[in-house]
Amino acid sequence: MKRARLLSIVTALAIGRGALPAQASDPTLEQTAELYYSAWLNHDRAGAVKLNKALRPETGGRDYIDLGMLDGPIAWQLKRMGTLSLKSDPSEPEVRRLMARLIVEGNRRVRCRAVGSRVGSQPAGERFRATVMLECAAPDATAALRQVKERERGDVDMNNPTPRLLRAIIEAFEKAPLTRRISTEMDLNAGMAKQRWMPDMYRTGIDRVTSAVAGQIAEAGLGR
Repeated sequence: MKRARLLSIVTALAIGRGALPAQASDPTLEQTAELYYSAWLNHDRAGAVKLNKALRPETGGRDYIDLGMLDGPIAWQLKRMGTLSLKSDPSEPEVRRLMARLIVEGNRRVRCRAVGSRVGSQPAGERFRATVMLECAAPDATAALRQVKERERGDVDMNNPTPRLLRAIIEAFEKAPLTRRISTEMDLNAGMAKQRWMPDMYRTGIDRVTSAVAGQIAEAGLGR
């Protein structure tokens, strides 16, 4: 498996107000962004349920966030990794499971909060566009990952990682301090009343966060 392929899998995110006030049950623009991030990064089921309920008038009654992702995040990631190519050997199922766990655990402790937003002064068609700026605190595991590389010595091969190596990387992320700062932006849109804000699936900013987390593997010299 190519280094770029591995890291892409591990990677697999002026203050404005509406003309009319949002109802009590409707999250604000900033709250919508935070709920979206907490669902995707932290597997916050309660937040996802709240967001789904708020957005049902915009989705025809369907859930916007797949709750299956939150009920079994590792199993859900394994499905997404269905096209992953690894060498066939007895450890392959365990390697796949650990890689899915790495995706989950690497991002689970990230904390993001909205720090501002800007709303377009004119609608584009029948929707207003907005951007929320977020600041995230993520695990900084680079130092611990370098120690993993030193301990493993010549047995570091991220093209075909061993279960032991993946477990060590997961542990490094689980214990790392939340000192890495990541700035990102998320686009949303709403109807003319600016009442319910829908995340724009094409620019969520989540990828900037997950890339910064996963990129630490390469920073530590483990991504070859």
